[in-house]
Amino acid sequence: MVLVYFILGIYLISQTSITSDEPAYIGAAYAYTQGLGLNQEHPLFFKLVNSLIINLFFSDYNIIVPSINIISGEENREVRLAAFNLGYSFLLERPENFKKLMFILRFCYLFINSIFLIWMYFFTFCIPQIPTSVSICLGILYVFSPSFYSHNFLMSFDVSVSIYALSSIWTIIIIIRQLEKFKNSELIICFFILNLLFFLAINAKFSNLILVPIILFAYSISLIYLLRKNLKNLAIKFGILGFISLFIQPILIIFMYRYAFRNLSNQSIIDNIQRYIQGIQMNLSTAGGIRKPFWYEDFTPITSLEYLNKIFWFKENPALFIITIVIIIILITQLIIERINVKHCIQKLLNIRRNKYKLYLFFLGVSYPLIYLKLTYNSRFIIGYRYFYPLIIFIYFGIAYLTVFLDKKWQKYFLIGSFSLYIYFGLLGIPQSLSYVNPLWTSEKWRLADDSTINWGQETQHAVNYLLTNYLLPEKNIDTIVYKTFGVNINFVQYLYLLSQEKNYAIDIQSYYSYDYFNPEITDITQLNVKYLLIDSTVKQQIISRIFYNPIVEKNWGFLANNIPIYSRNDIIFIYQLR
Repeated sequence: MVLVYFILGIYLISQTSITSDEPAYIGAAYAYTQGLGLNQEHPLFFKLVNSLIINLFFSDYNIIVPSINIISGEENREVRLAAFNLGYSFLLERPENFKKLMFILRFCYLFINSIFLIWMYFFTFCIPQIPTSVSICLGILYVFSPSFYSHNFLMSFDVSVSIYALSSIWTIIIIIRQLEKFKNSELIICFFILNLLFFLAINAKFSNLILVPIILFAYSISLIYLLRKNLKNLAIKFGILGFISLFIQPILIIFMYRYAFRNLSNQSIIDNIQRYIQGIQMNLSTAGGIRKPFWYEDFTPITSLEYLNKIFWFKENPALFIITIVIIIILITQLIIERINVKHCIQKLLNIRRNKYKLYLFFLGVSYPLIYLKLTYNSRFIIGYRYFYPLIIFIYFGIAYLTVFLDKKWQKYFLIGSFSLYIYFGLLGIPQSLSYVNPLWTSEKWRLADDSTINWGQETQHAVNYLLTNYLLPEKNIDTIVYKTFGVNINFVQYLYLLSQEKNYAIDIQSYYSYDYFNPEITDITQLNVKYLLIDSTVKQQIISRIFYNPIVEKNWGFLANNIPIYSRNDIIFIYQLR
């Protein structure tokens, strides 16, 4: 499973152009090598790992890091753009290093996210606490999920937020459930693992700070339970280990901020805590914002829960629904055959006096997704499906956990068949990568959604490669091509610069830089005096959402609807020949 995970990740690293947010995190990583921290709106750890890689392998870069002024509690566009601009300069400083740099930095994220699989293996075979069927099924659901394999190598934090929230919660459940049975060495090992997972979780995104009250509550209830049972020695051991696990987190965070901001003034503990708080405030400053996501033919104001309900059915591996239906049918059949009184079982299960410990562990297990859903369900600041990964991974775990109730031979055959189908559909979806939609979506892909759900700028290199491979671009851009694509600062012209050098293709890059962008609201495509038009799904969405308000846009849509592009990839990026 781990081998398949890395093969998929390494393949997709090479096939995926740099995405929208990655330059910012690369810029921040470089700033940390200089001790001049940027990108405070996210915790530092993952970017610090990349900064160490830059120090080891790319230490000869010399780029000026801009000074910034953060105003506490306020959104500051200049502060956010500083990391993007620095990342842009760093990536283009040495074009010959671009591919190697991207591969190594992305591989770090791929490796860190593989710890989740190692965690499953450890608690399945080394300290057996997760049933083998659950571990295997969850591993398959994770590794062959188009949602996760298209993101787990990217320099972004959405996968890490999800998997380390789940593993943190279930590690504390394992500790609590086996507290009286574990040897001292096993207890220490489990707490060490919990510390690592908790550290990764809360240092992926600030949203995972909701884990802090959950784990505090779990520790408190467990201590009360141990003291009531008069297990004082165990309570002392548990209390000490729990205190260490909580106390070490702020120490590590302060240490990271001390390193990343070491060459700025004000280096006291209070100053670095204040920087951490400023990052949280920068996040909160956008929490009440509104962003209209695209749906079919318009940018529609909807809530997060409404968005999830619209998108979920088309972004997930379709075999996930088959697996769920198969498990439900088998369980219902089993209840009927064995004539189990469901009402009596539920009443027995909900008997708080007899099952309060089991109910406590159950509510602890579902606390994170419930709190996350409560905090986000009504939000109108919708950027993409990736923000629901913390919920999706718990759905995967729930489905995997249901397999423990299927122990008959014929039931296992159905499971093997449905999970084999999941693997098959997962493999089929690999070429789509970030733009994955399943066969249930029968319309054009770009009509489903915008931004990172479908198009995060991931196809640019392929369009440029097509133009260069077929020698369609002259040395100078004299009425040859005009373009407009998703807002990634390493875009068409930048990839043209990088790939033309790699292929020794003569290009006067300044002539391509100086050419104006295509504006679909004021420019009639049929009147363009160029040979090629390069656009992506974002432009089509902008056009179709405005056809009733602007006659030029309506005419442009007529052209796009009636002409076949000479090149397209994944229904995301398109090249049209105009003359």
